[in-house]
Amino acid sequence: MTPRSFFQLVSLQPASILRLLAALRYVAAALLATALALMLAFGLHTGLAVWGLPLLLLVFNQRIARPGPGDIDVRANRALVGHLVFDTGVLFAFFWAIGGATNPFVSLFLLPVAFAGAALDIRGALAVTGVCVAGYTALLWRYLLHLGHPMTVIGFERHVIGMWATFVLAAGLLLVFLLALAERVRAGERELAAQRERLMRDDAVVGVATVAAGAAHALNTPLSTILIAAESLRDEPNLAQDVQEDIATIHNQAELAARELRALVAARDPRVQATVAAEVFFDGVVSRWRARRPEIELDMTGWQPLAATAIRNDPALGQALHNLLDNAADAALAAGLPRLALTRHEQATSYVMAIDDPGAPDIARLEGPETGSTKPGGLGLGLTLARASLARIGAKLSFEAADSGGTRTRIVFEKTGLAPMDNA
Repeated sequence: MTPRSFFQLVSLQPASILRLLAALRYVAAALLATALALMLAFGLHTGLAVWGLPLLLLVFNQRIARPGPGDIDVRANRALVGHLVFDTGVLFAFFWAIGGATNPFVSLFLLPVAFAGAALDIRGALAVTGVCVAGYTALLWRYLLHLGHPMTVIGFERHVIGMWATFVLAAGLLLVFLLALAERVRAGERELAAQRERLMRDDAVVGVATVAAGAAHALNTPLSTILIAAESLRDEPNLAQDVQEDIATIHNQAELAARELRALVAARDPRVQATVAAEVFFDGVVSRWRARRPEIELDMTGWQPLAATAIRNDPALGQALHNLLDNAADAALAAGLPRLALTRHEQATSYVMAIDDPGAPDIARLEGPETGSTKPGGLGLGLTLARASLARIGAKLSFEAADSGGTRTRIVFEKTGLAPMDNA
């Protein structure tokens, strides 16, 4: 386990503090038993009752149920108050029997206060703090009432040694919590930066989606008119052959545009999308793209078969893959090697697809925000829209240097993100 992963596990939630306290009780029981044994070895008799404190800590850990990570916060909050009060009571009993307010470890009363302040609400923190203050006050009052007793004050040298040990323990615990807090702050900053970047990208996507919705509504009627007119002209018997071919081309293109508009509308709601086998979906995406870009040679030796699992036939996802294939194809043409290598394989919970092109790797530009197109007449939105479509289904897009020396575009599709949705 790396230091970063360890500090990320340290949470200030009540349930997490309860688990930490349980672990610390085992340590405290061992330290108490060791201290009592050393005191006995040096001829300092403490009484049999004090020897029950380590056993009490162990029994409490074993017999008292601790909330798990799934328990509700209210129950964990109440349980933490009870546990901290119990630990304070054990400390009080130990100090009452050994040294009282002059015990060099009496500063350990601050630990329950620190845990309470970090993890509890204001009422719980005040309750635990009140118990700690009351315990320390009772020890001090007892000390003031017995100033003349020869065993009231521990030797100063022992007190100094105990103060040093308390400092080391407090410094270690403080270091762990501060490092954990700092790591969480840094993680929050990283997440905030990532969200800011996603918001900037989503703003562009929302703008395009708004324009696309308006365009789809505006183009529906003209396309229908073009189709009707083309069908009428196609039935004219006196038209020249080349004119009839032009009319057929116009009809086919208008029909293709109308079909794309219908797919755009269908992509709005995943619940109404048809289902298709995963292998059929990805094969169909590549087949349609190959028909549109016949100048690119495809090497599909690594295109492995997939299990017969049904997924949503998402037009937006197909368009995103087309955009990524277009980017790779343009890079291949710019390198003078119009060839792409496609690979695909299935894992337990995901599908992995890779596109290798011979273009020079420019990972920084591909991973960063897209500011414009490098193609003449391009809109500069292909990669942005592809990222947004993939993020919508939880897919991961990354770029890396390919083994062949070019650039590899790698997409990991989580199966849960492609699963059909309940129409209900």
